[in-house]
Amino acid sequence: MWMILAALLVAEATPPAPTPTPAAITLLAPSGTAAPSRPGSLAELARRIKLRLPAGAEGRTITNESVKALAAGVELTTAKAAPPVDAEAAEQADAELEQKQAYWQERYWQAQAELEDAEGEVRRLEAEAARLENEFYRTDDPALRDGVVKPAWDQALADLQAARQRLEEARTAPDRVRDEALRDGALPGWFRGGPPRRGASGGAAQE
Repeated sequence: MWMILAALLVAEATPPAPTPTPAAITLLAPSGTAAPSRPGSLAELARRIKLRLPAGAEGRTITNESVKALAAGVELTTAKAAPPVDAEAAEQADAELEQKQAYWQERYWQAQAELEDAEGEVRRLEAEAARLENEFYRTDDPALRDGVVKPAWDQALADLQAARQRLEEARTAPDRVRDEALRDGALPGWFRGGPPRRGASGGAAQE
C-alpha cells in the first residue's frame, strides 16, 4: 500500500514534457542570402513565418535587445521589383492617343456642322416656298403665273422635302459618331464644347 501511494506522488510531481515546435521557413534573412520562394497565399505565409532570433539560451525570448539584433541587416525577401518603364513605348502610346482624338473630334465636329447647314437650308427653302406661293396668288398675268412662278414654286417645294429628309439624318449623325468613337476607346470629354474658332487670318483663335 505504501509503495502505491509513493508512486502516485512521484507521478504528480513530474512536469509534462514540452511540446516540440513545428518547423517553419525564415521570412526575414540577412541581406545577400537567397530569397525563399513566394508563398501562394497570405494564409500559407502566416503558417510558415518564423523569425531568426539571436543564438543562445537568452535569445529565445523576444526583448528590445533581441529585436535590435534581429533587425540588423535584414530585408523582406518576398518583395518583387516593379518592371522598368519603357519611355519610348509610352511616348508612342501618347502619340497614338492624340491621333485618335484628333480623328474622332474632326468627324464629330463635321457632323455637327452638317446638321447646322441642313437646318439652315430647310429654313431658307421654307422662306422661298412661302414667297413663291404669295407671288403665285398675286400675279394676274396667267402666262407669268403659270409659266414662271408656278414651276419655281413646285421646285422649291420639292427641294424643301429633300432638305427635310437630309435634316432628319443629320440630327442623329453627331450621336452616332460619338457612340462609334466611344466603342473605339475615345473619352467622353473629347466631344464637349465645339471646334476651335477661326480668326480672320485663318488660324485657330485662342479660347
